Amino acid sequence: MQMNESDSTTQFAWTSLICLALLHTLVDTCALLIAPLWPRLDALYGFGVAGLSLAFVAQSMPTSISQAVFGWLRDRRAAPVWLWLGPIIAALFLTSIGLIEHRGVLFALLLIGGIGVGAFHPEAAVLAGRLIPGERTRGLSLFMFGGSLGLALGPILSGLIVAQRGLSGLTLLTIPIVVLVAFLFLAGRLSGAASRLLTAPVADKNKASPSLSETLEGRGGFAVLMLTVCSLRLVPNMAMDKVLAFTLSQPRWGFSEPEIGMAQSVFLIAASVGMFFMVFRFRPGWEKTFMVVCPLAGIPLMLILAWSDCPPWLLFTTLALSGMVLWGTSPAMVSYAQQQFPKGAGLASALTMGMAWGIGGLIQAPITSYFQKAGTPQMTFMACVPCLLVAGLAATLLPACPKAEASQPV
Repeated sequence: MQMNESDSTTQFAWTSLICLALLHTLVDTCALLIAPLWPRLDALYGFGVAGLSLAFVAQSMPTSISQAVFGWLRDRRAAPVWLWLGPIIAALFLTSIGLIEHRGVLFALLLIGGIGVGAFHPEAAVLAGRLIPGERTRGLSLFMFGGSLGLALGPILSGLIVAQRGLSGLTLLTIPIVVLVAFLFLAGRLSGAASRLLTAPVADKNKASPSLSETLEGRGGFAVLMLTVCSLRLVPNMAMDKVLAFTLSQPRWGFSEPEIGMAQSVFLIAASVGMFFMVFRFRPGWEKTFMVVCPLAGIPLMLILAWSDCPPWLLFTTLALSGMVLWGTSPAMVSYAQQQFPKGAGLASALTMGMAWGIGGLIQAPITSYFQKAGTPQMTFMACVPCLLVAGLAATLLPACPKAEASQPV
């Protein structure tokens, strides 16, 4: 049977979406290579409370700030070049963190590599939301599923490699990642897809570019509320890899770096499972419900994780549940933001995939470093409880999604 034009277009869209999701896997693999290495880096550089906080910020904030900047820029003019250049920058710099043992070099590599990670996300998220017409949340879920796989893969790879080859061994990943980036970009024909869906029609050349207020449609106060809800909800996610690294390296647990990486990946693999279910089971219109219910459901999970005598089986079970509830449902936030700001989809994606993660990371950084230096890193989870409570309650104040898109069939 010969495929009609509609079927061919749909197949092309799904191929592009899968390649885009796998690119996201590579980018986020690079982003979390550092995850199981925090105890080693703390010992190597002798971080105090302030120094460790600064290191956490250097890892998370460049990605977040650059996402906001590139998201705003892409709403003014699409730049599909970042779909391949962002991942390559991330690969080159974030696999090089062990080449020179100097604190300033470490921060510089994290800064530039984080900018590469951030540059990729707004352009890619907008494309993922548009590739399958009428299926924005499903497309974003598959895209973010790819990213969560990378976040799970990063700690495992770095833990295994560093245990065998030391920090400099991470450079073994550089060339394979760069080659895969090129292959996926070409195989998914992402240049053509981006040109078709991201490049706006030629506008009046005499018309000024939209201001930030115009991009946000004059709803700055609502944008701040939405950003606050998302940021507070993400505090446990941003703290998780660091808290686990320091907790599981303590004598009571005695985990090696590969074992720490595996434990961190339990949380992130569970997040991937959650996003996988979002791809096939999510119904448009549920976005706000997820933003209200999931943070509140995460509170008892944080209390269990904060229990100093928590048995291993319960710890890992709770990690898996936390990954599904708190991270696996995060595509709903991005879809919600894009629906609320259709004229500023790039900025909306940057707020919920970039700035929110960065602010969440900024909140957790001094808390995590304080409890680590106090010898009780698990208590960071207890400090996450008020953040989740406020996030869930404040989300009830958000408006529902526009009915035009919420009512589209699954």
